[in-house]
Amino acid sequence: MFRRYTLERHELGFWRVQPSPSLEELRAFYLDKYYPKQEADQKILQYASDYDALELEHKRIAGLEALRVLDRPPGSLLEIGVGEGFFLDEFHRAGWKVQGVDFTTEALRKWKPHLSGEVTAADIGEFLAAKSTSGERFDLIALNNVIEHVLDPVELMTRIRAMLTPGGVARVAMPNEASWIQTRAVALGHAEREFWVMPPEHLNYFDAESGTRILGHCGFRVADLLADFPIDLFLLSKDTAYTLNRGIGRAAHEVRLRFETGLAQRSIDQLVAFRKGCAASGVGRNLIFYARAD
Repeated sequence: MFRRYTLERHELGFWRVQPSPSLEELRAFYLDKYYPKQEADQKILQYASDYDALELEHKRIAGLEALRVLDRPPGSLLEIGVGEGFFLDEFHRAGWKVQGVDFTTEALRKWKPHLSGEVTAADIGEFLAAKSTSGERFDLIALNNVIEHVLDPVELMTRIRAMLTPGGVARVAMPNEASWIQTRAVALGHAEREFWVMPPEHLNYFDAESGTRILGHCGFRVADLLADFPIDLFLLSKDTAYTLNRGIGRAAHEVRLRFETGLAQRSIDQLVAFRKGCAASGVGRNLIFYARAD
């Protein structure tokens, strides 16, 4: 299914995998990702794992951060790629009118079953095509680690822009790839060249500059840029480089969880300030854009 690939630079500055897989190949890949096993003709979902208390606490942070950055009365939210529903649930708790879409809703029904009626299981492209012609508009559209997966991110963000209310916001989180820390780790011999490239799951690769450029091209103004915990820092030492020893990965992840949950417990404002500082320094595993439809 997966051919040899190269990385091609888009005119807006981000990198994309070429040749692109077909839509049918992507659908087959994600069907296998969500349902890799079958027993007695019954699909067994592999998406939803069990989480300990620390992980569950950390899963609330994205929603709490977004509510603090937005700092506005409740409105309407559409989340593209709901997953288990933790982000959507924070806004539901805060009094927002919420909707969502994902390839499957099994994980949502496990973790946030009270939101099942608000989330549609559908192909995201088909869902957005139908929703964009309905005339419905949203104050916030969230895409948390979605844009890197799609065949045409420019088309996606152009459609999202048209679905926002005047002054509405898109929260777009994406991996921070080819960062100076990753490049340094490769130079040190702690990781292979372009180790972050993961087709066909990730088809597009962004940094802060190219993320800002694509959003501007699609009619947005970036109002805030944050980045979450820079777990790639562990790659700067051979002793902690999880790319060399996969067993280290869990410990590095636990540091991230403990640091960010601890900071959020002290003050969500301190967490936001930390994440803004990470973005300003060019570090952070994921970039988080708050882009306004002005």
